[in-house]
Amino acid sequence: MKQNRITLENGMLIIILILLMVSVYSHRASAESWVYEKGKWYYYTYDEPVEKQWITYGGNEYYIGSQGLMSTDKWEKDPDTGKTYYVGTNGIKQRNVYTAKGDKFVGDDGTELVTFDDWRKDAKKKLKEVIKALNKKQTVTSDQKALLAQYNASNAAFTLYDLNGDGFRDIIVINKESSDNQVLDILLWNPDEREFYAIMELDFISDESAVLKREPQYGNAWAIVTRGVNDISFWQLKLHEYNFNDVEHYHFGYNEYGDVIYYIDDGEVEAGYWNTSLMEMTRQAGSGIFTDYYDLNEASINAQVDAYPLDAELYLFQEADTD
Repeated sequence: MKQNRITLENGMLIIILILLMVSVYSHRASAESWVYEKGKWYYYTYDEPVEKQWITYGGNEYYIGSQGLMSTDKWEKDPDTGKTYYVGTNGIKQRNVYTAKGDKFVGDDGTELVTFDDWRKDAKKKLKEVIKALNKKQTVTSDQKALLAQYNASNAAFTLYDLNGDGFRDIIVINKESSDNQVLDILLWNPDEREFYAIMELDFISDESAVLKREPQYGNAWAIVTRGVNDISFWQLKLHEYNFNDVEHYHFGYNEYGDVIYYIDDGEVEAGYWNTSLMEMTRQAGSGIFTDYYDLNEASINAQVDAYPLDAELYLFQEADTD
């Protein structure tokens, strides 16, 4: 009987311990809780609202404001890091997404990816300036006025394309009515200055025309600029550089006897050499730039500029933000 009593007492002790553990667990579980009220979420500990602090719950980070209210679609500062982070419409700290309004982009660390937003802002600004310039009616000859009546920004198209191989997309505007994608404007993104700047500007009524090429061997870009029928210049944009360099200039004229005189740069050459050299330079420049072009209007500009960035771009913009 004594042995049985000891066994019974041990059993009761185990039951009591289990009940105590359940009680402690229940108490802990009820210490932190979410409350949904009138379409909003509140966070409490021990029936008291958490206020003005970041919490981690279910592997996600949230910001709880005054009276326990969960913050949504807002930028909130973390006093520990001194940085401001974005929480989405679900209250969770976001990464690598646009804000709900689409006005800013959130980087990998949850803060605004400022350099990417600078790129977007300036791309839209510069493209709208191109539209304004192409639509501007200047005092010109009657023949030019007739031409301008047919050509304006509605005849143009643009692309966002990394022309100099630095990883950031640049701006190319072409005359989409031309058979060879005549270039009207080229604006390169300068990551140090955080803005686009023009390295080529033409217009519809200019006697100049330019086409872009990409050489197959090294990947450098070329602009072949022609003036009339007797003047051709080859300009090269090397990878990771930010300006075209004048490489070679082919032109011809006539002497007082009406004979054709051929020149490469400022030197007179034989006709055969001139033609052979011109063909070799054209071959070296390579084929055209293969990319998609879009109508130059506000809807297309917003759609392309606000598209989700490429992974490589995200890395570069993030790196620029931390410099």
